[in-house]
Amino acid sequence: MFRLLVPLAGIVSFFLLSLVTVRALKPKQPRRFFLGYALLLLVVAAYVYTRLWPLDTLDDRAGLLSCLLLQMLMCLTFWNGFYSLLWGFSGGLMHDLYNEDGLRQVDRLVASYETATGVDRILARRLPNLEAGGYLELRDGMLRLKPKGRAIAIGTLAAFKLFSLGMGGGVK
Repeated sequence: MFRLLVPLAGIVSFFLLSLVTVRALKPKQPRRFFLGYALLLLVVAAYVYTRLWPLDTLDDRAGLLSCLLLQMLMCLTFWNGFYSLLWGFSGGLMHDLYNEDGLRQVDRLVASYETATGVDRILARRLPNLEAGGYLELRDGMLRLKPKGRAIAIGTLAAFKLFSLGMGGGVK
């Protein structure tokens, strides 16, 4: 039971380090910090685990592996949470609805996302990031998925089918 304290401490440390980084440093690409923290904390967790419980038996080794996998899974979950909640469309939408009473009417909300150029704010913010990340290419007004974007699309479709989520992601 005490062995679970090692990944738990790593998870809490990851969350706190990530929160401080996002709030205080406000980096342009926090994922680099998140990845560094996750890897550093895995090394620290492995070191602490082996100091407290030497790897004498197969159970000890399996315990170390399971603790490290649990810690990595939770770090990735928090990482995804930071992006989904803080920078995702839904989080931004909830923020807008909470702070601006006028946007609670559907027509006003939709109009708030339209710009003078005809491209809504959602796409205007996302397309350059997707292009810079190597997911798609914008040429002559046409979008084309690059191999990285195709891999994400195929993986997303497979996940939807595997978990029976449907194309919107909601459970029916």
